[in-house]
Amino acid sequence: MPELVTADAALAARIVESTYPIWNEGLTAEGYARWNALQLRTPWGLGHLRRVALVEGETILASAKWYDFEAQLDGRPLRILGIGAVFTPESQRGTGHAPELLRRMMAEAARDGFHAAVLFSEIGAAYYERQGFVVIPRDTVTLEVIQKKGAPATLVRAGDAADLKHLAAIHDAADRRARCSVRRTPELIQFSITKRRTESALAPLGRRTTEFYVSEEGNHAVAYVLLSRGPAGNLAAGPETMWLEACGDRDPTGARVGAILQVLLARTPSETPPPLVSWLPDGWLPPQVRITSRAPAADIMMIKALGSTVLPPLEGKDVVWWHADHF
Repeated sequence: MPELVTADAALAARIVESTYPIWNEGLTAEGYARWNALQLRTPWGLGHLRRVALVEGETILASAKWYDFEAQLDGRPLRILGIGAVFTPESQRGTGHAPELLRRMMAEAARDGFHAAVLFSEIGAAYYERQGFVVIPRDTVTLEVIQKKGAPATLVRAGDAADLKHLAAIHDAADRRARCSVRRTPELIQFSITKRRTESALAPLGRRTTEFYVSEEGNHAVAYVLLSRGPAGNLAAGPETMWLEACGDRDPTGARVGAILQVLLARTPSETPPPLVSWLPDGWLPPQVRITSRAPAADIMMIKALGSTVLPPLEGKDVVWWHADHF
């Protein structure tokens, strides 16, 4: 009889080895394993992330990542089960194991007090719609930073751990203006930064970069940006792209974020940077930045109510979900 289990180290290693060919991000097999293992050992990962599998004896029938997100909807707490990396070994495909895994995950989550399940589909919407999920339409925007003549005057420094509580407070004030948003605690922000930095460190030399910078006043951070740069796609086979993974600004206009971006781009004035893309909150745009194009996000955000929870229809403009928290 198949059972849903939390993967121990040995089982997780088998799952990671199986998923490497489709989600390796351009890392070596060893690097990919280290990258996945480190995410579980971060302070946020220890309490909010685990691998689960549907198994029968020693056979893995299907597996996924289980994320526990704190969020809010219309000012009320919303506990979200994030379902990521849904995978069925080739020998087990076509037997209904993945839908059964999802059903058992969501049933367990509902019993534990989760209100909704969220996932990001790379395979279109139809498969997960059959499991009861609905699409939250979202766009990826391409950005242009408007440069001034001369050197920008804003003081920018590398961010560090002492900044995280201030950045969390910025998000607590700003992101909660949306109908639905994830609570970006210091631990979650640290998880996002560590995940990107580790990926960059384990990639071939010069292949990826991650930058975390802040602007400060009164000896603490009042704005920040988290940028990643590298080839697009799960296999790192696509064109080079720069993601504005997340950012925040105590100034609701975002002017400090725009100034930080101006400073960072001014370091290499002769270079033509790769496209800068992001998932920005609807209606929020620093005055130094303009949107040059937008397109539906490649990874389709989908949600399903759990238990007795009733969810209102949600559109992209209702939801703040930074790319740094994509899973």
